[in-house]
Amino acid sequence: MPRCGNHGWLPFAGLAILLTGCSAPPPPQFEVWAPQEAAYTPSPNSGNAYDGYVVAAREAESLAGELSAYVSFAGKHKSSLMKRIAPAVQKMRKAADLSCDVRFVTPTPFAPAPNHSGWRLIRYSLIWQLEEAVAKGDFDSAIGLVVVATKIGFDLTGGAAADADLGLQYVDEARRTIAPYIQDLSQVQLSRLTTGLKKALGALPTFDRIAQNEGKNYRRAIQWVQDNYQGNKFEEIDSVLGTSVRDAVTYLKQVKKDDTQKRPAYFQGFADEAEQVVDWQTAQAALAVVKRKADKEMPLAKERPWRRFSASLFTTLRPILSRYDATLARTRLLILTGEIHRQIKAARKAPSSLSAFSQDLTIDPYSGQLFKYRANNMEFFIYSVGSNFQDDQASTDSTYSVPDLTLETSRR
Repeated sequence: MPRCGNHGWLPFAGLAILLTGCSAPPPPQFEVWAPQEAAYTPSPNSGNAYDGYVVAAREAESLAGELSAYVSFAGKHKSSLMKRIAPAVQKMRKAADLSCDVRFVTPTPFAPAPNHSGWRLIRYSLIWQLEEAVAKGDFDSAIGLVVVATKIGFDLTGGAAADADLGLQYVDEARRTIAPYIQDLSQVQLSRLTTGLKKALGALPTFDRIAQNEGKNYRRAIQWVQDNYQGNKFEEIDSVLGTSVRDAVTYLKQVKKDDTQKRPAYFQGFADEAEQVVDWQTAQAALAVVKRKADKEMPLAKERPWRRFSASLFTTLRPILSRYDATLARTRLLILTGEIHRQIKAARKAPSSLSAFSQDLTIDPYSGQLFKYRANNMEFFIYSVGSNFQDDQASTDSTYSVPDLTLETSRR
């Protein structure tokens, strides 16, 4: 007769019940952290700038051919790229006239971000055109290029961290090129520049949108670790993330041998931390930088078995927030500088204060207070206190970042 634990011998009539009662517990249920998503399919006539940007990026990469793999250009390669991708650049510029709603789709972890190669090539072409226009003194063309590059850049910032980084490169490079020539522009040109920049800045996504999209990338990374864990593909994790996560991989292997209920709980804790990181950085971004200084670190327990994974996978939000702060500050400074020069050309005198300008332009993201400003007749200084939060009288370094953060003044 069959026997089960302490139940003693049972008649064959109870065999079905016996088999059910003595069977192994069901396998643990793992959460799906990031369902597979198909690549985004743009609709060229949707009226959404993002669709036009995606179409232009894919066309640029196709037209560039072997040049799409280049990381620097000079001479004939530079002119060849500009000529090849000119139709895609035109599509990108046309799309920039529309409002943008980024349709973010999480990419495959550790794979090249979709469309970035094409957007990078288009950025090169726009900035080269801008540099040529400035060198020739064709400021009307230069202003159009600065405004469109800024609009595109701020639109792309509505994706995740890598998209925002690429978008802010558009904005930063355009500003660095035009800023040293601000005083050479006419009143009409200054008005056109500042009006265009204000409109582009008004469409800049808030940082919480970047954080939420990056949180989707974090969940996709957790899914990748979990999938490799379930498939016993520990060598895949090791080959991608390297020795920095060796202890975490060792722990995962041990979990395989332990109580099965520990397995889903591990990934639940891992996912909870990803959400904490996103919430923390979102809350920090809502504060002036000076108010973040005293409490930089997240309140996380030191002993977390997924800690090394987190240190490798959840590190993108803080650096992109730092870049976002700097670009926001300098964009405001560029607009204000243009407006002040316009007033100087009209009245032969700089305004005595920033009181006539809207507060959304005059606040320094670092201090949470007004930008530092001093004026004497037709001369003026306007700058941010930067990351040390002190007024160093507009003293800055070759990067225009420390100790005070200023507009770039050197001509290329």
